[in-house]
Formats: sequence, C-alpha cells, structure tokens
Amino acid sequence: MAAFRFLFMADCQLGCYASFSGMTPGDVAAYAQRDMVVQPAPAARGWEWDASRFRDAIAAANRLRPAFVVMGGDMVDDPHNEGQYAEVQRIAAELDSIPIHWVPGNHDAADDRVVPTTGSLAAYRKRFGPDHYTFERDGVMFIAVNTVVWDHPEQVPDELDRQLAALETALREARGQRYRHVLVFGHHPLFTSHPDEPDSYWNIPLARRLDTLRLLRAFGTRAFFCGHWHRNGGGSDGALEVVVTGPVGYPLGADPSGFRIVDVDDDEVTHRYVGLDVAAPVRQRGPS
Repeated sequence: MAAFRFLFMADCQLGCYASFSGMTPGDVAAYAQRDMVVQPAPAARGWEWDASRFRDAIAAANRLRPAFVVMGGDMVDDPHNEGQYAEVQRIAAELDSIPIHWVPGNHDAADDRVVPTTGSLAAYRKRFGPDHYTFERDGVMFIAVNTVVWDHPEQVPDELDRQLAALETALREARGQRYRHVLVFGHHPLFTSHPDEPDSYWNIPLARRLDTLRLLRAFGTRAFFCGHWHRNGGGSDGALEVVVTGPVGYPLGADPSGFRIVDVDDDEVTHRYVGLDVAAPVRQRGPS
C-alpha cells in the first residue's frame, strides 16, 4: 500500500506562556522541584505568544502537505476561556485542505484541569467532537483515546469502563482486518521513560498503565503517540513504542517548541521531532 506522512502536535495550549510569566525566583525553583523548567519572563497577558507558535506549526503543515494532522491535547490553558477556544479553531482553520484530528487534554476536558466530569466531557465534545474514536488510512488503523479519563476517572467511572471496552473492541477489529499497523493517539504518556516508573503528574497511574500496556501489546499496537510532558520522551515496552512529543507551545524541558513528523510505509513507522525555531529535525526518536 501507499506510504504516507502525518504530523503529531501537542500542547499548543493558548495562554500557557502568560500563566508561567512574571514568576519570582522562588516560584521558578518550586516548579523545578516538580520537574518543570520555567524560564523567567516579565508578566504577560493574553495568548499571542502561544498563538504565534501554533500559527507557525500550521504554516509548516501547509508546506509539508501531510495526509492529516493530529493535535494531541491541551489546545487551551484555561478550560473556561472561550476566547482561547475560538482562537485555536481559527488558527486550525488555516490548514489548506488538510484534516485535523483532535485529542482531549486535561486542560480541554476537565474544569479544574485535572479531574473530568460528565459536564466537562460534554463541553469538550460540543467544541471538538468525539473524545475517543477510530479512523483509518491506507491499511493503518488509528485510535484516539481520552487519557484524561484514564488518569482521573473518579467522577466518571462508567466512562472509563466504556472507553476501555471501546479500545479493546477497536483493537480486536484491527487484528481481524489485518491492518498493517495500529497507532494510538492520547494526551498523557503511559510513561515518560520506562513502563514501571513511579506515578507522577506526567504519566498514567501504574495500575491502569500496566493493564493498558498489556492490552496494547496483546493486539500488536505499533506505537502510542502522546504529549502532556512539554518535552520529548518515551521508550519501549516490548514491541510497543511510547512516543512523547514536545509542545507546539511553551516548553518545560530542553526541547524547543515543535511537532513530530511521522512517516508510514508497509514495514515501518518512523518519526522525528522538528523544532519551530530552526524548522529542521532537532531530536530523533525511533528509527531515522
């Protein structure tokens, strides 16, 4: 079948720069203790800093002409700011006949930015469409999942059960149809560096993580693409690769703002991270 390319983006998060601006040295040090590298900057308002980077990413997509773009969550910083949502949609509409697939992040699908509720999920679906779904392209099955529910199902336990059942159903279908690859898109990393790493804000809790990894491995999933960490990371669990992608917007590590180019052919899924500042590959993850 035909080879094709798509782009995976995450964390354009309009308004994030302003949220991290104007901090004291003590604030910066406190975030460092939480594994977040915050750059000191004068206090700012609005979301133009973040929006300009999302515009650059969309312009790059129009030059690269991928089959589609995936935005892997945290489109906005403030889940209650309608202006941020409107600007994200306006910028995304600048894609030139290239489809975009939305994946929910915790800032998009949880009113408190952490724990989703029935109401917050309904609001997300009204703005962006389904929060877990499948699509296919040239013999490849793509599955978008809602890791916000996986991370904190306290208020929506039935939703967690339904979504995990839907994931297993999609994986069984993919195996039955003998797709050449199965790729999954989420927001939270299953892990940032190792499958059995300790629980943190940045990964899915270990109990649900291990069960989900077993499910993905059992059905031959090739890769799980995600964001949330605001830097690159990931690793392998058997034949499954977890690919953590840095942010289109505000970085919290050493990697610059950017996105991931993913090339798919019959035998391989290869990818590289591209920084917006240099418009060239700056870090490799997986085969080159």
